[in-house]
Amino acid sequence: MIICVADRRRLTVVVRSISLLFCSVIGTSRASATECSVNALSALGVPNVSMTSAQDIPAVAPNPQYCDLKGSVRTSGEGAGPGSANFEVMLPSNWNGKFVFRGVGGLAGTLRSSANPVDEALFLGRGYATAITDTGHASADPTWEFVSPGQPNTAKIIDYFYRAVHQVTVAAKQIVKDYYSSTTISHSYFDGCSNGGKMGLIEATRYPNDYDGVISGSPWLDPLGTSLWGLKNTQALLHGYIPPSLFLAVDAAIKKQCDGRDGLADGLIQNPSKFAFDPDVLVPSVLTQRQADALKATIEPVRDEKGKFIYPGSSVSNFAQTGLPAKATPVNELDTPPVDPTGSQPWGSADAPPNWHLAVGIILHLGFYDPAIDLNNAVETDGVVKSAMRKLLYSRLGPDISGDPSKLALFLAKGGKLLIYHGYDDFIISPYRTIWFYEDLAKETGGFDKLQSQARLFMVPGMLHCHDGPGPNTFDTLSALENWVEKGVAPDSIVASHTTGNVVDRTMPLCEFPEQARYRGAGEVNDSANWSCPQNDRSLLDVGPNGVQAGLSASVRGSIRGPLP
Repeated sequence: MIICVADRRRLTVVVRSISLLFCSVIGTSRASATECSVNALSALGVPNVSMTSAQDIPAVAPNPQYCDLKGSVRTSGEGAGPGSANFEVMLPSNWNGKFVFRGVGGLAGTLRSSANPVDEALFLGRGYATAITDTGHASADPTWEFVSPGQPNTAKIIDYFYRAVHQVTVAAKQIVKDYYSSTTISHSYFDGCSNGGKMGLIEATRYPNDYDGVISGSPWLDPLGTSLWGLKNTQALLHGYIPPSLFLAVDAAIKKQCDGRDGLADGLIQNPSKFAFDPDVLVPSVLTQRQADALKATIEPVRDEKGKFIYPGSSVSNFAQTGLPAKATPVNELDTPPVDPTGSQPWGSADAPPNWHLAVGIILHLGFYDPAIDLNNAVETDGVVKSAMRKLLYSRLGPDISGDPSKLALFLAKGGKLLIYHGYDDFIISPYRTIWFYEDLAKETGGFDKLQSQARLFMVPGMLHCHDGPGPNTFDTLSALENWVEKGVAPDSIVASHTTGNVVDRTMPLCEFPEQARYRGAGEVNDSANWSCPQNDRSLLDVGPNGVQAGLSASVRGSIRGPLP
């Protein structure tokens, strides 16, 4: 006689044949196909949940057999009318008693995970029950943000900002517990990058009891500021068009000047903010003066009309965005020049760069609720945002901003752990905005040493947005968080690898900020065993001319940066 769970609402003693000796030791079983069905799962009676499909997925290494459940949660409250958010929950046969929520990227609207890809591959194999939501709208709907021009769809906007993730979290946890007839979930984690990284931080600030630990990759801390920055960069290149081949020449000049000054000429710049690259030195041999001025504009921060910083500038590394997958479009590049740099549609019928599309989605759709506004001329000029525009847009988009470190107090006070990572070559979300946030969080909590007991940042040289790039960009943050939360062992470093043609050709440690990875001076450069993270090193706080230009200097930023919107 073996005790298994034959009904998800109560423990049932079932007499089974010897073939059921593999029932889970925590009291669960997959006794019959009906257990993973819409009817059986609906019978759990989880409030506000509608089940639409349930499918038993056979085990395929490394994943176990699992029940793939899809449905929707009726959302309500939080100052908005009723809504509905789709979700997917995966319930593995080898449940480990834990739960992980997978963030989604961009403006959401799908069930495609933005969790760290290495972590994603581990979830089911390790026995995690997982959940994900589209946050209450479909990406195929191009105008979900408003019901008519100028009239917001408040329920969908609030669901996207924060309501859907929390209410799906509550519902999904209840489904998990009922499915496994468990009264508790031992640990709950959030894992996401970009918009998913922002989702995790908003969960930690608004609902600090939802998760024990958050993995926040390349976090979209300030979507509006990011879009203003992307708009600034794109507008600069509208007037100083630089073809892809010249971006490669620019990067070669930067590497020639800067690579090696971090202790080793290895193709990676460990701290791009430290250096003093001046685009003017490439005039006229490589660039025209207008093109050089465009590059200088991308390095500068976004400002308001009083000169206060709104968002930091760009990292001086990998302007060409090398290391992208084949056929991917660099965020600020075009194969051909714009047809009308000052027009409302600068590219005519040609497709615009990704950063422009992002600015349209955030500024026009979520800020003005009107895509007909002339984005190219109405909001900012030469990186200076008009005061009226700034006030209006931040008043509407404030709930979507997770960059206020003071709001993490309750999450940290209850022992929550926060693991952040960001690539230095990210031209979709400035890595310097994450450094701003982490430095401000250190001030809020009493310094880096104290903060690192609960929140750690890992900067990734040579990584683009969330992944890819010429540097080691593949690493396991799930194990690091598990060891930290469950065993009290904080990650001092995380080994990252780079792969070419499915062959690992380089490994290197990622160090906790502000430590910088150092080559030991002997052995294979591409082997992480020959690198170290010197304890109590503060090298990533060293800011040179390029960092000052971008607004990263603490002394400069403290005097001229405006208050958090």
